[in-house]
Amino acid sequence: MKAFRTTLAAATLTSLLAAPLVHAQTSSDSQEGSSPSWYNPSKYNPMKLIKRKTASERLAEGGDLEIKLSAQLQRLGILPAGKTLKDACSDFKDLDMCVAVLRVSNSLKIDFSCLKWDVTGVKPGSGVDTCAGPAGGKAMRFDKAIDLLKPDSDSKSEAKTALQKARDDIKDASS
Repeated sequence: MKAFRTTLAAATLTSLLAAPLVHAQTSSDSQEGSSPSWYNPSKYNPMKLIKRKTASERLAEGGDLEIKLSAQLQRLGILPAGKTLKDACSDFKDLDMCVAVLRVSNSLKIDFSCLKWDVTGVKPGSGVDTCAGPAGGKAMRFDKAIDLLKPDSDSKSEAKTALQKARDDIKDASS
């Protein structure tokens, strides 16, 4: 037991005395304000390893999610009868966002193509002459797009509610 305490004390003392020396060596090697040579966030970004499926990919994969979800949204009056969910969600990165945009465009009486343009940043082919497009052609946050097209609404709560209902719709259709 005494040998363990002695070893532990020696290891602690060594680490305390060696820390300033190591810091002095590394700070003289690197420039002020730059990251260490071993750390490159653009090279080692873990989010690049995770590939999320786009809305079109999720609808196209096996199963009958598109059929069930389209029928469910048409019953609720959210998706027009002549429109397919695959066409409506073609430019969205996330199926939840697509269904939420459909819900908000229906509940607040906002043109779907205008809201889709603002959220995705992809300009539709026609019928958007009266729309307020996103600044610089870049996609906007969902609540900001709602606020741009319908300034008198509570955009944050509308966006939050629509996203939650969209997730519930997708969960119901996939079960």
